[in-house]
Amino acid sequence: MLKRGEDLRIMVRSYADDLPPGAVFSHRSALIIHGLPVPYFSRNDAAYVEAAHPKFGVRRTSILIRKRDISDDDLVIANGIRTTSIMRTLFDISRDLPLAFAVAVVDEAVRQSLITVREFESYCASHRPRTNQSRIALVLGNIDPRRESVAESISSVRFIEYSIPGFEPQVVIRDEHGNFVARTDFANEHAGVIAEFDGAGKYYLNDADPKRAFELERRREYRLRNLGYVVFRLTWPQLFSAELFMRLKAAVEEGMRRRAIGEATSRQRSGRRP
Repeated sequence: MLKRGEDLRIMVRSYADDLPPGAVFSHRSALIIHGLPVPYFSRNDAAYVEAAHPKFGVRRTSILIRKRDISDDDLVIANGIRTTSIMRTLFDISRDLPLAFAVAVVDEAVRQSLITVREFESYCASHRPRTNQSRIALVLGNIDPRRESVAESISSVRFIEYSIPGFEPQVVIRDEHGNFVARTDFANEHAGVIAEFDGAGKYYLNDADPKRAFELERRREYRLRNLGYVVFRLTWPQLFSAELFMRLKAAVEEGMRRRAIGEATSRQRSGRRP
């Protein structure tokens, strides 16, 4: 995946002076020009340049040109290269690319303060396409600035795709005395299930000793488990596999079932009726 990202950067540079007259870089190619991440490549998706042209579209091995109107407001010169504006780029990606990809990119643009959610909503409302309006609406409904990484944004979409309810980002967990225990990537407190993205880079943050950082993380997880939480760790490859998310879903369902039984038992003991 990293190699395909670098391949795409090289291809964009090679096409910088070689696009057909009137064409501008768009979609993933525009992300690279604007310095935004390309979240991922599908397993069998080779790198290719993307562009837009107002009069024609064409698909070749190394380039895809979509026939799209480009207004003057949607065209910018970034690093000396003609490309779609950040707002138009996010709009096109929301319209044409998978939900997880689009949400991850828009979330990142918001995190970098390149746009606000309200600005993007306003842009989409005033640029309604003839097709795929529902895709754009779905992206708008899933933007959440609380997420702190591309991986967390993708995870949130996977929860939706696998019908796993109740996970909130950046949940603070406290013990029975109100003492801080952890701030989790995701938690469903009603079900007692926590999901953490376990990127290796977290153990090297702020020049930390990775062995000590790993030990602190291990102790933190023990404390969460001792409070009754089930803790799942997600790695990058698992974001693109069903297996872990199916186990997460089963754990949430079991947690909710136990909670319901506990509440029913408590009502019976107190002499209350449901």
